Amino acid sequence: MYGRCSGVENVGQLKTLIELLQKRAVVCIYEPFLAYLQEKFDTKIECERFTSVNDIGGDLICLLSAGGDGTFLEASQFSVEHGIPILGINFGRLGFLAQVPANEVEPAIEDLFEHNYTVEKRNLISVYNEDSGAFIANALNEVTIQRQGPAMISTTVFIDNALLSSYWSDGILVSTPTGSTGYSLSAGGPLMLPDTQNFIITPIAPHNLNIRPIVISDNSKILIKVTTRKGNAALSVDNRMFEIASGTKITVKKSQSVLNFIKLKNYNFFKTLHTKLNWGIDMRN
Repeated sequence: MYGRCSGVENVGQLKTLIELLQKRAVVCIYEPFLAYLQEKFDTKIECERFTSVNDIGGDLICLLSAGGDGTFLEASQFSVEHGIPILGINFGRLGFLAQVPANEVEPAIEDLFEHNYTVEKRNLISVYNEDSGAFIANALNEVTIQRQGPAMISTTVFIDNALLSSYWSDGILVSTPTGSTGYSLSAGGPLMLPDTQNFIITPIAPHNLNIRPIVISDNSKILIKVTTRKGNAALSVDNRMFEIASGTKITVKKSQSVLNFIKLKNYNFFKTLHTKLNWGIDMRN
């Protein structure tokens, strides 16, 4: 189990979750999170522990993320490294990735151990420095390049070596279908079903009013050249931040790795849109 060491509410439900797991299997908890929980519970939790990706063995049946979508993104790095299926228990807010509400942990754990689920292969984005060829990181949701100062930045985008456009804006993002409900949606991008084989390129506050998001095949190679008037730009790969200099070229393409996403029997993407985004609800009254 992976979780963050701050801001955890519903401590009682977290305790219930751990007790349910201990009745069924040997539990292994991320060590900093374990220390946090033991302080919250004021009791010692008997379990195994891990501190890094290298500590996780191949005998784990799944990885549980206890928190919101930000916690899930952090936990996904452990899951991808070893191909372990991951399930999110939502102790956070919105919860598109963390699909199980905190008050429904009992039936969810029952379904998990009774194998009442399927495993979806969620595609990832790989990010490289074009000039050096150095791998930077993988993203499940999106890659963004944004200004750090008050001035706009220019991002020139090539798709398979063909010029798409130059954007003068606050930045640009490339999203997976999984990430279409995140930052891309807030920036005006379309929603996409998680199994769609595409990328979404969405400008952030573009100065050109005729510029719109575009959907391309995820078999495409995207090259982005960044130009700033002064200073550096910020590159974010999900929740990891990097600083890049003006003139840097970033390559974005589909990763060879995938995330094994546990989809419980009652999970439905459209149902999630109804409950999380209030689709189909008349808000006039």
